[in-house]
Order: sequence, then C-alpha cells, then structure tokens
Amino acid sequence: MLNVPETRQQQLLAKLAIGEQLIAQDLAVEFEVSLDTIRRDIIALEQQGKAQRVRGGAVATAPASPPLQYRVPGQSPSIDAIADRALSLINHADTLLLDGGATVLALAERLQPKPRLLVMTPSPWVAVACQKNGVEVFMLGGQLGVRGGVNVGDTALLAASNLYADIAVLGVCGLDAEFGLSADDLQEAHLKHAMSRAAKSTLVLASREKIGRRARHRAVAIEDIDCLITDAEAVEVKEFGRSAMEVVHA
Repeated sequence: MLNVPETRQQQLLAKLAIGEQLIAQDLAVEFEVSLDTIRRDIIALEQQGKAQRVRGGAVATAPASPPLQYRVPGQSPSIDAIADRALSLINHADTLLLDGGATVLALAERLQPKPRLLVMTPSPWVAVACQKNGVEVFMLGGQLGVRGGVNVGDTALLAASNLYADIAVLGVCGLDAEFGLSADDLQEAHLKHAMSRAAKSTLVLASREKIGRRARHRAVAIEDIDCLITDAEAVEVKEFGRSAMEVVHA
C-alpha cells in the first residue's frame, strides 16, 4: 500500500539501488500522494543515511569505503587502467601532491625517478611506494587516519597550506556533478580541499562505481577540478559536460 510510509520508502530505496535519482514531483504523481509526503519520505531516508537530498529530490549516498589495508590486495583492472592513464598525463610535472587510496597508490607504484621530481604526500603507503622506486618524497605529518590511510588533522592541513605543487592527484569516495568530490571522513575532506588549493591543477582518479555518488563530506567543488580520469563510459559522465572539467577515459 503506497499510503504506508515504509512501503513507499522501500520503493524509493529500490530506485536508488539501480542508480535512479529521485525526482520528488515525478514521484508524487507516480505514487499518487502529495509532494510534501514524498519530501517527508526523502527526509526520513536521509536521516537513516540511505539517501542524500538534492534540489528537487535525492540521490543515493556512497557506501563508506573499507580501510585501505583491505582494499589494496588484488587491485582491479580498472584501477590499473586509470593509474596507467594518469601516469601518461603527469610525466611533465616536477612536483606532485599525491593523496591516499588504492588508485593513487597504484599510480605511485608506477612512478620512476627523474631529475627534480618530488612527491609530497600525507600517505605512508604512497611514500613507501615512491621510495621503493627511488623517487624523492616529502611527507605531510599528522595523525594517521584509519579509513583512508593518510595523515590528517591540523598538522597535515598546515603543511598542505604551505606547499605548492604542479599537480594534486586526488582519490574520491564519491564524485557528483552538483556535489563535487566527496569523502567519507571529514578530516580527509578538509585535507583533499587543502591539497587541491595548494596545486596549480587538480587531477582526480575515480572508478565508475564512484561516479554519481555522494559521500558524507564535500571536499572539492567540480569547478575546482581540472581533469577526471575514469573507466566510466561516456554516458555515465555526461552530467559533467556542463563543467569545464576535462574527462579522460582510461
């Protein structure tokens, strides 16, 4: 019965599960209820952490990523493809500011030493990968975050605010055309924002399952991202066409 809130909300969740955006006005017509009723359903789902309100409706929230140590083993072909494509776009840079995460780590593992190349990173994982290859590394200190495997907090933010890099390479928990780049952890979101501001250009690495998703905390606006590298198909990133961000397919 669609006059029962729980029934309507289950149907709304089913739509979100297959990637649909909830359009409140359309749903009110489909379910034959008032617009206010649908809005209350959406608010209820947001309070449960199952949806995120946007203008005119709602989208699915990105599920929290597991800690990095559980994501690194058995990297996927999509991560390898994105990392290979990213490597070809950053070879000209002398100073790189590398985020954490499995895809950025895969990129770090591919870096080779060259004169004047310096990698700056808050990630011990990325730092060790670079060091193994003989690439010079500068670490941003701070408290090591459990989920993202990067140093966070005031120390890391202060370090980032006093740096300059040719390119900042960021991983994502979610990337949405309206909400921008988002992270599960608030401190990591603050750090991603600071890293983007410290660089001449910002390059984002995002696998297709991150596209159109919103994690809990907004980190970088779409208009502040210069380039996205993704394995998503063109139709999956068409919403980004309204921005100046370049989209490169791996």
